Amino acid sequence: MNQTTLPCPTTDLDMTTWEFAQNPYAAMEEWRALGPVVYNAFHDRYMVTSYRNCAKVLGNVKQFNSQPHVEAFVRLFGGVTMEAIDSPRHHEMKAVWAPYFRRDTLEARRPMIERIVGARVDGFVERVRSGEVVDAIPHMTRGIPTYVIAEMLGVESSMMQQFAEWSDAIGASADGALDPTPRGQELLAAGDAATRDLNAYVANAVRERRAGPTDADDLISRMVHHEFADSMEEQEIIASNTQLVFAGNETTATLMASTLLALGQHPDQRRAVVADRSLIPQVFEEVLRWATITQAIPRYACSEDSAIEGVPIPVGARIMPLQGAGNRDPERWERPTEFDIFREQKQHLGFGFGMHVCLGANLARLESQIWLNALLDAMPDYVVAWPVEYGRNFSLRGPANAPIALA
Repeated sequence: MNQTTLPCPTTDLDMTTWEFAQNPYAAMEEWRALGPVVYNAFHDRYMVTSYRNCAKVLGNVKQFNSQPHVEAFVRLFGGVTMEAIDSPRHHEMKAVWAPYFRRDTLEARRPMIERIVGARVDGFVERVRSGEVVDAIPHMTRGIPTYVIAEMLGVESSMMQQFAEWSDAIGASADGALDPTPRGQELLAAGDAATRDLNAYVANAVRERRAGPTDADDLISRMVHHEFADSMEEQEIIASNTQLVFAGNETTATLMASTLLALGQHPDQRRAVVADRSLIPQVFEEVLRWATITQAIPRYACSEDSAIEGVPIPVGARIMPLQGAGNRDPERWERPTEFDIFREQKQHLGFGFGMHVCLGANLARLESQIWLNALLDAMPDYVVAWPVEYGRNFSLRGPANAPIALA
């Protein structure tokens, strides 16, 4: 090691408990005060809390890579996907779909997204206006990204409901993995079954698309007819499409629900957005910073020079950049614990950082902006009806319920 080495403080806090997931920020601030890196003995992980160091871990693949992450993705989706590997293959695989997730390309999808959003928002608002207290997650937000990505993949209309059920079961299995009760085991089993069924559906769709036109517009066709597909194993193609379903559904639906709650908790800011819709992009960037859906993305030390501010990290050790802590770093943001859509806009870690920054970030923004505009048109005033709970999954953190009523 060329640099001076420093000791690493230690904690043994269990981050899989329900209590921790409800409000992890107090503990993360305590860890921030201990030093640039804190070793969590319970999870055998080195945790990083500052924006600068989280960005370093996520961006410097020569010292911190994602390679051992492959096994987890094979278990989850049945094959390797771009999220589990680094470049050059990561960039080559990402390039298959990247052109179809650019802002200008996605604008062609706007009418389709507006149709899906309109149907979900109208039904939800009608029930709330009738006097019901309605949970927005199952009855509005979760269905929007599921149906959008299903149409982009070319799923036939007769399969849409089944597709949504598979997607929901896969998403719920993340909580099941952390829940030792029989309910947790049921969620895990249902998620495994949904993944198998979705993989089987995608495998059949891949075979059909290969025999179809090479210029078809759906994402499955775009992958199977891309020249890079010749270097992909069949299971990689299937798993990539299955993971796209999970990633597009869970994170975007959670972003919408988190936004709904944040604006419910801050009615003055909501009223400002109702009056000036040009503020909507700022709303989502602040929610992504303040609420941070993806709280942690695992990385692994892969070099003898792997270190954070003089603290050496053993080769092969697991690193946990705490993006939620990085997004509330007082060295980067003034009043970081406050929700403020008017604050100076700076790059955050809400969509990751470096080569693994979220492929679907532009789609998530477009869907969410269309949704919020439609919701505020139909129901500018609302209240959160009772306390909100969060699931046990800290790494992908979001509200488990979003009960909404008329103001």
